[in-house]
Amino acid sequence: MTTKTSPPKRVNEMRDTKGKSFNDRMVQRTVLPAIYLWLAAAGAVVAMGIWKPEVVLENLDGFIALIAIIGGVAAPALNTVLRMWESEQTVEIENIAVELKHDRERSQDQHIHAMDLEKDHQVHAHDVEKHEVGITKLTPVHKMGEEQ
Repeated sequence: MTTKTSPPKRVNEMRDTKGKSFNDRMVQRTVLPAIYLWLAAAGAVVAMGIWKPEVVLENLDGFIALIAIIGGVAAPALNTVLRMWESEQTVEIENIAVELKHDRERSQDQHIHAMDLEKDHQVHAHDVEKHEVGITKLTPVHKMGEEQ
C-alpha cells in the first residue's frame, strides 16, 4: 500500500483564522517579549543609576551581565525588525511615485471623459433642436366616417 503525500500548503492555508502565520505567532510569542524585556532591563538600570547611583556602581558587573544575556537574544531580533521596517518604508516611498502617476493619469482620464460626455450632450441637444425646427405642425388623422 502506498502512502499519498499531501501537496504543500499555500501561504493562505498556513495562516490561522485571524490571518497570522506561524512565523507571525512565533515572533509575537518569543521575539517581542525578549525585546521588551531587554528594553525594560536597560531602562531600569538607567533609572536606578539616576535614582541611586551607588547601588548601580556597586553591582555594575551584574547589571551589565543581565543586559548582555537578554541582549544576546533581543539585539539580533531587534535588528531584524528594524531591517524589515526599513525595507517596508523603502517600498512605500517607491510606491509614492507610482501612486502619484496613477492619480494624475486617472484625473486626466476623468477630465477627458467628462469633456466627451459634455460634447456628446451638446451634440445631442443640437440634434434635438434641429429636429424640433424641422417638425411642422401635423394635423391628426381622422378615422373614416368622422367629421373633420
